[in-house]
Amino acid sequence: MYSWRELPPTLGTPHEGFYYPDPLGFWTEVRRWTTVIVRTAEPQASGADALAVSALLHLGEQPDRVAWALDLMRPAIVLFLDEASWVAAAIDAKTNPFSIPDPHRPGVVYEGSWGSTDSGQIVGKAPQHPAAHSLYKKEDMDTFLGAVPPND
Repeated sequence: MYSWRELPPTLGTPHEGFYYPDPLGFWTEVRRWTTVIVRTAEPQASGADALAVSALLHLGEQPDRVAWALDLMRPAIVLFLDEASWVAAAIDAKTNPFSIPDPHRPGVVYEGSWGSTDSGQIVGKAPQHPAAHSLYKKEDMDTFLGAVPPND
């Protein structure tokens, strides 16, 4: 049995939480997504490089943690992994929808978005949660992740 240790954010080295062993594949998918997003700006970045400049924040019942993280870390890109966290964060942003198809049900799509706040912060909401990786094709999700707007 593995326990989750609350450790402070890291910079320059991947946070050990990214390597939490989980049989559902959530962390494997988060590592992959992170690498795809970072490589949109830095194509030569390794997976470890991408994780070293990334963080994953669980909101739970504390949506005010978003403001804390944005202020502390000043991220170039923020991606919400599900609708609940996007709504709870209440970020005011101009976004463009982006959908990916469900590979098992013709005509069903999952809606995500990319956009930015008035201050230029790039924000997105994933069309599917990483734990639902059997409900989308890797290529479709990679297209969404690679569509992150440039940070001007």
